[in-house]
Amino acid sequence: MVSKNVITILENSIKNNKLSHCYLLKAPSGLNIDDSILYMINKLCNSQLQSLDLETMLPNVQIFEDNGTENNLKKDKIVAGFEESSLSSFVEGQKKITVFKNVENASKAALNSLLKIIEEPSDNVVFILTTNNITKVLETIKSRSITININAPSNEELAEELKGENLKEEAIWFYSHIFADLTQVKKYTNNESFKLIKDLLEAIEKSIKNPHYLYIFLSRFTKKDSKDTFVFLAMALRFVFSWVWTADAFCRKNYAKLLVKLKNIKFDLFNCFIVIDDFLKIQNTNANFFLQAEKMLIKLVESYA
Repeated sequence: MVSKNVITILENSIKNNKLSHCYLLKAPSGLNIDDSILYMINKLCNSQLQSLDLETMLPNVQIFEDNGTENNLKKDKIVAGFEESSLSSFVEGQKKITVFKNVENASKAALNSLLKIIEEPSDNVVFILTTNNITKVLETIKSRSITININAPSNEELAEELKGENLKEEAIWFYSHIFADLTQVKKYTNNESFKLIKDLLEAIEKSIKNPHYLYIFLSRFTKKDSKDTFVFLAMALRFVFSWVWTADAFCRKNYAKLLVKLKNIKFDLFNCFIVIDDFLKIQNTNANFFLQAEKMLIKLVESYA
């Protein structure tokens, strides 16, 4: 879904002939903003691309990102990319679009190279930067950019979208609070996913008496082929632990007994929440997933002590 803020700001920039050379798209962690990036590229290039697939990308568009397998947010990659673009032939008057996804993950050397390029931009170059952590973006980059806030849909808005996905009401309630948007729901869930939620709730209840029960349950999903399942369960677990700070009426009636037990336990649920939240925040970085997952599980058990 294209952000309304992106549409409004870009259209006004074009209409008033005040197009910026650098836009910084600020979005919450986990929110997929490819549709907004694609909209900007199509609008600026008068094109009709259907995706950000590099194989079908326009020759005047470069995309730099750390996709987990290849990080081209490094100085040598950036410099080589700009040298290549300067030697390429473009349609006269066509904008050169350079996209940097999750710019906060770039190396310091890469950021300094990027800053130099942004400070002395060519008239026909537009930069589109994205970030899930605005506090880690250099102030000098922020000051030279127009920041566009892209907000996740509300729980109610996402729930409405999920009604068209042939899901039960209980699953819709859970997913609309766990996930940032519909793209994330489709990435992490399948027909068996809500059964895993049920199994997780059972593990949480049993772990109140034996904290190792939750560890054993979650550790089954720390293998390479079940990474997304583990992340999905971590998001669900964080949501369940957050119930203790909500009004009793927030939870569905069938979770009332578990909610009472959670509110009466003596171990540090707040620390459990923070441990899971810290783990989820590094999922778009180069951190070793398996080491971080094990570290999270150990800290959870320690919080139960």
